Amino acid sequence: MGLLSDPNRRRALISLLTRLNTPICVVCYMAGVAWFMGLAFEPFTLRTYMSENAMGSTMVEERFPAGERALATGREFAAHKKRAGGMPVDWLVKTMRARGLEVFTQSFSRTLPFPDENKERYMVKGTNVYGILRAPRAPRTEALVLSAPCSPGDNNNQAVGLLLGLAHYFRNQIFWAKDIIFLVNEHDLIGMQAWLEGYHHTNTTGMDWSPLQGRGGSIQAALSLELSSDVVTSLDLVLEGLNGQLPNLDLANLFYAFCQKIGVLCTIQGKLQRNDWDSVSGYSHAVKTMMLMVMKQASGRPWGDHGLFLRYHIEAATIKGVNSFRQYKTDTTTIGRLLEGMYRKLNNLLERLHQSYFFYLMPSLSHFVSIGYYMPAFGLLAVILL
Repeated sequence: MGLLSDPNRRRALISLLTRLNTPICVVCYMAGVAWFMGLAFEPFTLRTYMSENAMGSTMVEERFPAGERALATGREFAAHKKRAGGMPVDWLVKTMRARGLEVFTQSFSRTLPFPDENKERYMVKGTNVYGILRAPRAPRTEALVLSAPCSPGDNNNQAVGLLLGLAHYFRNQIFWAKDIIFLVNEHDLIGMQAWLEGYHHTNTTGMDWSPLQGRGGSIQAALSLELSSDVVTSLDLVLEGLNGQLPNLDLANLFYAFCQKIGVLCTIQGKLQRNDWDSVSGYSHAVKTMMLMVMKQASGRPWGDHGLFLRYHIEAATIKGVNSFRQYKTDTTTIGRLLEGMYRKLNNLLERLHQSYFFYLMPSLSHFVSIGYYMPAFGLLAVILL
């Protein structure tokens, strides 16, 4: 304390720091960057592991059989969408009711601060359609969501077909302890935001929407599905949400575990898993993957419809079908089995996902960097500002 209370010593300390300011800043900057870049090296990362006991095993038998039928439904959806010039609301309502769901619609409109790129309009109007599969063996206080955006053109028709196929298959199962909501939202993020605001009775964006006539329980987790081709070579996991928020790491671990079990090729940031961590190319691959995740978080925007769930403390992710690796192929039945397995494990949850990490970086789906490892690098860079 004497060093700080004595004016002479305080002036001497200030003079020393002023004189060594540039060298200290250079050393801290280089040390911070070196620390951060070293985090992608395998010895400095942790292997992913399941923290939630209810999801600690993938020992469920997936039996979803109707992949080809789901693709046919997707083609039928595409034909009705083209005929209607947008969301085929009447056809969706009829189809969901035929599959035994409680079906509801929500209309919404949003005034844009600037015209959109496609039609140069300031007003966007649309309709969300969702069906609720009520839990037969529980008091219906909790729910899970499976969503598929109704995108313009030929995009995502296969995802809607698979969603309807899973709804029909799930309807015939008796072990569900949570409501399952099957949602087809129009205009992507705008429609999803309208539905979430209506579900939680909030209005943070000034959007106009009609109140929801049907609700399930408190939403525990959600997955958004994006498939734009009959041929899928791998599934890419998208985690980054609004303002850089991330879901609980156990959700990513669950996806990776079932991909390993079923034999589905999986990627993160569009990059395949590699095992040559000790080589220069393997390390470079891990650095690129981790930096892509950092830049997506820094952008602040949601990279999928799941990103809006996170602001309501709902663990969510987007599973996107990729058609880039020609030597592999995953059929729709296999994707349906993977989703069935994930929802059966999420159905076992006794409480919200909370035991694993919420702040992390992933150089691959099998390894992660916790906040305790990357915060010292941030601290070294923050010393420069001080």
